[in-house]
Amino acid sequence: MDTETPKNAQGRPKGRGRPRSFDPDAALDAAVLVFWEKGYDGTSVADLTSAMGINRPSLYATYGNKRDLFIQAIDRYAATYGSRTFSALQSGTDNRTAIQRFFEASIDCALAEGTPRGCLINTVATEAAETDADLRDKLARMFEQTDVAIGRRMAENRTSYESSRHDPDELAQMAHSVTHSIMTRARAGASREDLNKIATSFVSVLFPSPESPASRVDA
Repeated sequence: MDTETPKNAQGRPKGRGRPRSFDPDAALDAAVLVFWEKGYDGTSVADLTSAMGINRPSLYATYGNKRDLFIQAIDRYAATYGSRTFSALQSGTDNRTAIQRFFEASIDCALAEGTPRGCLINTVATEAAETDADLRDKLARMFEQTDVAIGRRMAENRTSYESSRHDPDELAQMAHSVTHSIMTRARAGASREDLNKIATSFVSVLFPSPESPASRVDA
């Protein structure tokens, strides 16, 4: 950790006034939920200060403007909710189980009680990125990092049979795309049963047993 003078979100040195009377991480978690529920355009600064329990000066001094806060909310979401899906991916002893658990964790996140449906990144940030080139670049980097992480997991544990069927990087992109579909459908009202069917069908097609019809390729 560096010892430079603390700076606020705009890069200006912070004053030595009264210490914060709120928890910045807890307030940021509250902002995540507001953006997740209302979307970027649908969220007002008043919505944020009310949910975060702070006033406008505190918001601006700690996080910057609304867009600055949104970017921090995206990173916070990835580090909290997003990390759960990757923990599930790593828990599988083989690739089929790993992808199954990855999808299950994605569905749990998309439908969890106490949080909005869908995903802050896939169903909210992507919409905001339509008019924000820097945000588009950020999301592109995040998606690429996710593809790489899944692909690395697939490469580490693939069997010789899997090696003959799919490139791990291509498999990673397909699996990642399925989670995007899961989040979007959840946002639109899909049930857990509907989402489980999508996940199960994909796993069955991508990881059939060598004896199953789906695994045979006509000569």
